[in-house]
Amino acid sequence: MLQSDLALMRHEMREFLDYLRTGQQNGQARKLRHWMADHPAVPLRMRMRRSGMGAYEPLAMRLITQQKGLLEVYRIHGRERAEVSARRLGARALLEDLSRQIVSLPCDFVPKDMQTGQAQASLGPLLPYRRKTAIASSLLALLLCGAGLFLAERVTRKRLRLRRRYHCSLPCTLHCRQRRFPAKIVDISRVGAKIRVLEQPQEPREPPFNIKEGVIASVPGVASFDAQILWQNADYFGIKFNAKLLRADLKALLNSNQQDQEQPEPAAKEA
Repeated sequence: MLQSDLALMRHEMREFLDYLRTGQQNGQARKLRHWMADHPAVPLRMRMRRSGMGAYEPLAMRLITQQKGLLEVYRIHGRERAEVSARRLGARALLEDLSRQIVSLPCDFVPKDMQTGQAQASLGPLLPYRRKTAIASSLLALLLCGAGLFLAERVTRKRLRLRRRYHCSLPCTLHCRQRRFPAKIVDISRVGAKIRVLEQPQEPREPPFNIKEGVIASVPGVASFDAQILWQNADYFGIKFNAKLLRADLKALLNSNQQDQEQPEPAAKEA
């Protein structure tokens, strides 16, 4: 395919130079422009290097640059001026030189310095891959994938453990804007809690708290925690602790909740 493209390039350039010399078969400049638009110089250069035709690359690139200049002269100054520039630059001799080198190559051309398992590119020849190297690379990739999956699973489990919620009924007091609200924690995790306020404000239109507002939740006899409000509705709101609860603090809260539930109700007084 590369040799076919180069042969077509040679044909279009020769037709364009013939048109500049004779003035016959108008439209050759347009055909040459279309070929250059469909075959940019940089991809063509890379194809020549990969196929082992790097020795012919400088001559081909010089010819393409020269033809682009002639096309520009033809567009601005006309055919006669472009013909004078072509003769002065020796465009036809340069084209014939490339034609002799490219056309004489066989269709199954393989450069002598390319060995089996090697490829030529802009970074130079690549070393051949051995079978053992390929196997070792595959095993290493599998090990890295396995390690990545293991770490991802551990991180997921840790997040689930942190966000695991425990249902409870813990009396607490909320401190917000120098006001105190009696409330009750209905479920809790190491990162946040769901709370129900027991005392509603006098004006129902005014919510007791604002979203992203800082509060302090204190459980009598256990601890106090700084938190921020994330959401709220008519009955409940959720808070997020500024610092994750320690396991010991969470366990103390749950034990306190269990002890409150196990206490017997006081006997009714006699009339």
